[in-house]
Amino acid sequence: MKKIKFLILFISLFLLSGCSAEYNLTITRDTMEEDINAIFDKNKENDYAARMEKIKRSAYYNMDTRDEEYYEFKRIDSDDKIILNYKYTYLDNDLYKSEAFTRCYYKRIVNVTDENITINTDKQVSCLYKDGDKEIDNITVNVKTKLPVLENNADKVLDNTYTWYIDDSNYTNKSIYIKIDKTIKDKENVSDLNILILVLGAIVVGIIIYLIIRFKHNKNNKIS
Repeated sequence: MKKIKFLILFISLFLLSGCSAEYNLTITRDTMEEDINAIFDKNKENDYAARMEKIKRSAYYNMDTRDEEYYEFKRIDSDDKIILNYKYTYLDNDLYKSEAFTRCYYKRIVNVTDENITINTDKQVSCLYKDGDKEIDNITVNVKTKLPVLENNADKVLDNTYTWYIDDSNYTNKSIYIKIDKTIKDKENVSDLNILILVLGAIVVGIIIYLIIRFKHNKNNKIS
């Protein structure tokens, strides 16, 4: 009987030990990098985090090689938090195979063409609960790109980061949609190019002014 009670208690603690998740996706012309943080309260969820840490996480199944591709993993400890970090870089539209993405959205589109990158999901977020039990308290999704964004339905936009917040209040109606233009240079590159043009222009103007002054000076010396 004691063993049964202990088992029930253990399962209950496991199911109630939710965590927060931060899903960061950095998009360039050629790659999409997942950088996922599972965030635990060190005082309350230390054991749960330790159990999670032991599980080797698959990024996706590679149909070409018939092998599992695994996330690069590291654990980060602060005074009050434990962060389990998972990273993987996808090429082209391979992101749609992502285990994390698949787990949270059964229906998803990742479309990569020469002109655009489009990510579009259905409304239902399926990873907050598992078999009716709470698994993740909340999720923050950050899509970061220096490419021009044509359309999006983000909750917040700051500089080059587009953010969605998912929790109990909206997980049944929270789609992710973003459309990115690949035909225009990165915002940062355009800015750097403009600065370079201004600097070169200033140098050229400076040289011209110097030559004019030098010419006038030489001319005045000859006259005298």
